[in-house]
Amino acid sequence: MSRRPAVALAVLTAAAVSVVPAHAATKPKPKPIKASYNLTLLPDPTPNATNSIGKEGCGVIPQSQNKHPFTVPAAGTLKVVLDSPNPTGNSTASTDWDLYVLDADGAIMDSSHGGTSHEETTDKLKKKQGVTLWVCNLAGEPSGTVTYTFTYA
Repeated sequence: MSRRPAVALAVLTAAAVSVVPAHAATKPKPKPIKASYNLTLLPDPTPNATNSIGKEGCGVIPQSQNKHPFTVPAAGTLKVVLDSPNPTGNSTASTDWDLYVLDADGAIMDSSHGGTSHEETTDKLKKKQGVTLWVCNLAGEPSGTVTYTFTYA
């Protein structure tokens, strides 16, 4: 075999091996993680007083709060929704729950604490890490539902 055909064959072989379809190189994102859980918590209005002096968080009665750990598996977005029924049907009625997202050290990363029984947070996270969903009932009905969705980046 002469040198030219051998070199040409080697170049063609290398080119064929290096050409990989674009779809073969990228993996599809995993499906979002969706979960929910129900709560029964007694009302504890003490945070209404402590929040006025700049202290965020749930009150002093343990039966009025719940901490739910979750490990964020990778970079992505975590959306958390808290809902509790409002028996009056009036959106301005005084039913109040709060939602906090805590980092692995227990510091508040995000919160939703308006004067309603519907709270939401959305957080972009850069890596795998532990978080805690901290929920408290200040002046609402005793039942609530937390729903969360983690979407990979």
